[in-house]
Amino acid sequence: MFDDPERIRACPYCGSTNIAPKMLFGGPLAGVDNRDGSFVCASCGRTAVPLDFASSEELRFFQRDVLGAREKESQKKKFVHIPIVPVDTTSLFSVAGFDMPIGQRVEVVSVEWNGNTLSRTKYAAPFAKYLKAVEGGRYNATDVLLIDLSGIQSGKPNFKVLRELVRRKYNVWLDMGMRSMQDLFDSFAMEIARAVASSLTVPSMRLYRDIFDLSDKCLPCIFMEDDVIWSVPECGPEKLRDVIKELKNIGFEEIGVIDVEGLGKRSGVSKDFVSRLAGCDLDVVVGGGVIESDLNKLQEAGFAGAFVDPYTPVIADIIEEREDELPTDHTVATTRKTTTPKPAPAD
Repeated sequence: MFDDPERIRACPYCGSTNIAPKMLFGGPLAGVDNRDGSFVCASCGRTAVPLDFASSEELRFFQRDVLGAREKESQKKKFVHIPIVPVDTTSLFSVAGFDMPIGQRVEVVSVEWNGNTLSRTKYAAPFAKYLKAVEGGRYNATDVLLIDLSGIQSGKPNFKVLRELVRRKYNVWLDMGMRSMQDLFDSFAMEIARAVASSLTVPSMRLYRDIFDLSDKCLPCIFMEDDVIWSVPECGPEKLRDVIKELKNIGFEEIGVIDVEGLGKRSGVSKDFVSRLAGCDLDVVVGGGVIESDLNKLQEAGFAGAFVDPYTPVIADIIEEREDELPTDHTVATTRKTTTPKPAPAD
């Protein structure tokens, strides 16, 4: 195929002709055959069998039209900013009846990593009020990550409450503390947009494999401190790169990665944390300390999206506005004025 000196070889990924044969040390036949037909591109660094072009004009067409079309198509993928909405439903397990709408009783709380799990901190506001803020015309979020703290902490999701909370016209990504395939079935029974399987609760990498075989609408979400945080020791690789490699081999194309050290601080995503994700061969939705001023930088860095911290300065400011200044297109109206999110009462 490549014996004709008039023909031109080029990288199929970037169109560069700056390629060289990949050498296999101890190749298919050690000491005899040290090539496998693939080339390494010096321009983009990828390895592949090159394309064969009959002329310079044919190569330029490929570089201009084919690769140009690929680039435009990749740019069509929308960067999403997804507010994290942690809800504390624990106190509602023992309530037999509700004297007001669920959205007014359930609290959206701020969270932080306590060294063992996610725990609520001092801020809390009614779910309906919080959702009105992040989905209204000023903030305009179309997706939210709903985290059930009861499910994360104790493996006891409050299904009755969660079903009410996800009955909305916007896209809910739900992390209810997935530990089994039954949890996946229960998640999609609530008609959510995506289920989130967190490393905080999954018992092994095998569950990720089983999930992928069943659904393409489940997002693996890796929580990070210095290394990957798992529900139990040794249920998965400690290093992020090793986890990414395994998830890619399973077939996942997108993952979430959250920095627990930044989560809840609302001080901006860590540059060191972002640098650890550079060169990741999967689409990444990044979280942990993310505020609105980070979004453009994260999009320019090539991330697929961002999980935005609860109670960022912008969200808190919207919550502080008067109730009649917020959109009321789909949430339960109340007669009370909106107040600043207040510290939750001490236990």
